[in-house]
Amino acid sequence: MTQPPRDASRPVSPENEGPTAVGFLALVLAWLVPGLGHMLIGQRARGLIFFATLHLLFAGGMLIGGIRAINPPEQAIWTYTQMLTGWPMLIANRVEQGASAELAKEQNTYNQARPPLVPGQGPNGDPLTPAQERAGEKVLQKRRIDYATGMFAKYPLLTYHPKVQDIGAVYCGIAGMLNLLVMFDVLLRITGSTRELPPGKRAAFDGGDSAAPARPAPARPASPAATGTGAA
Repeated sequence: MTQPPRDASRPVSPENEGPTAVGFLALVLAWLVPGLGHMLIGQRARGLIFFATLHLLFAGGMLIGGIRAINPPEQAIWTYTQMLTGWPMLIANRVEQGASAELAKEQNTYNQARPPLVPGQGPNGDPLTPAQERAGEKVLQKRRIDYATGMFAKYPLLTYHPKVQDIGAVYCGIAGMLNLLVMFDVLLRITGSTRELPPGKRAAFDGGDSAAPARPAPARPASPAATGTGAA
């Protein structure tokens, strides 16, 4: 089935000219800064809406789950989706990796400083009585509590709250998935794959002054009195 010829009097929009260098740049910027791709191709209102929505959604996930909402160790799928948000994830990922490396260094230092425990023996290998062993367990437990309290005070963003941090990871991941749809919308617009509308509806949709022409009312049949064929 052949398509009807295009009206020559209708101006060709940039969406139908095919992808250009600016269009491909808009696609890259749509990933790097959510919403910026639409602004670059002239869709400023859409771009501002996408910019505000996706950045607020990602920031909400960080506010709920903290830095540990990034790169959840047991849910790698959210790491991949979070990468779709562009620059917010690039910065958050850099911060999370640096903080995690510093935390791992602190834990390694603590483990090396703590002598290995052998049941019934003291730090120097001396035999312990049951009473001494119970007293040593209490001292060790207190040291662990003090160590954990100090770590939480030193690294408040790395405190582990699985349920809350899982919710934050989901928020950040959803922001990435939504940005994937935004990128797809930019791709459709720069390749001219958007839906073609009739001229009147297109002008109304784009916010123009001209609206769709009114449909003419159907003609009514003439009455017998008007035609002179009625009964005398």
